[in-house]
Order: sequence, then C-alpha cells, then structure tokens
Amino acid sequence: MTTKKPLPASCNSKIQEKILSSPVGNILVTLCEEGLHSVGLEGDISDENFSPNESEVIQWVDEDNPAQTKVLTDCLSWFQAYFKDPALIDTVPRPEICCLRKSELGFRARVWQTLADTVGPGKVITYGALAARLENPGAVRAVGSAMRNNPVGIIVPCHRVVRSSGMGLYHGGKRQTMKKWLLRHEGVDKF
Repeated sequence: MTTKKPLPASCNSKIQEKILSSPVGNILVTLCEEGLHSVGLEGDISDENFSPNESEVIQWVDEDNPAQTKVLTDCLSWFQAYFKDPALIDTVPRPEICCLRKSELGFRARVWQTLADTVGPGKVITYGALAARLENPGAVRAVGSAMRNNPVGIIVPCHRVVRSSGMGLYHGGKRQTMKKWLLRHEGVDKF
C-alpha cells in the first residue's frame, strides 16, 4: 500500500478524496468519476506503530457525504468484502482503476493488471514468476519497481508478491508487519 502518488496526466476528471476506516488504519482513497487513482494509508504507518484493529467497521469516515458514485460504492463494497473474508472479493466488482483503463498499458500497468487478475487471496507469487507470467522473465527488477510504485495497494495486491528466498520487502521495508498481517488475513502463514 502506497502513500499518495501524483495523478496521471491523462486524467482530466475532477478528483476527490475520501477516507475509509479499516482494520489496518484509515485508508485515503483518491478517485475521479471514472476510477481510483490511489489507495494509501493515512499517516506514517510503520512496523513500529502498526496496530491492526480487526473489529474496525469498514465505512467512509465522512458519513455526511455518503458514497454516491459507482466508483465509491464499488470501492466500499470491495473493502468490506476483503476485510470480512478475502475470498469474498470475487463476489463484488473490483473498483475501476484509472491507470488500468487505457487501451495500451505501459509495463507497470501491465504488471499491476496481471497481478490483480491472476493472483487471488491466499496465494503468493515471486517477482520472477510474475515477470515470466508477463512473458518477460528478465524483468524481475522492473516488476519490483512496479510493486514499489503501486498506486492502489491491497486492491492491486503487491503484498502477495514475494522473493523466491522469502517474504521480501513491503513499502520499502517499513511495513513488513503489515504485509505479514495481510497475508495471514488471507490465510497465508508461511512467513
């Protein structure tokens, strides 16, 4: 899960920010009418202060302005399903993601799309296997770069990408505890 990233230059829609409460902390969602731009934790969450609250209700923090667009509704439904039981995400639509809507995807967007489409909850994939899945087995470092720059963490599950020799880094190595929590939440407990 990333911090706030700059918006794509090709998006000319009005941008809005919403905050969603979750077991891993408040999630800042940046979106337009067409899709999500970024999903990131609010505040400076690190291994030292990560304190999940599994009883947290998944809802928009600003209840005076309830979700009214399809993107907001899909985003809320997706996160509610994910934090209730990750296996349920296949029962709700994944929110549209602006950087994945282009007809010709760049390499990073292809990595994110492939990861989101092919590695479901409870599964992990190595950087090398993901590069091979993209028919570019030499692109292991480029896959790692795509993971570091993932603008929509959890929805595009970069926490499911691991090293062949172990878990690997998450959020620059500052959120290993969170990566372990997300994987355990999905039923992966080998790390």
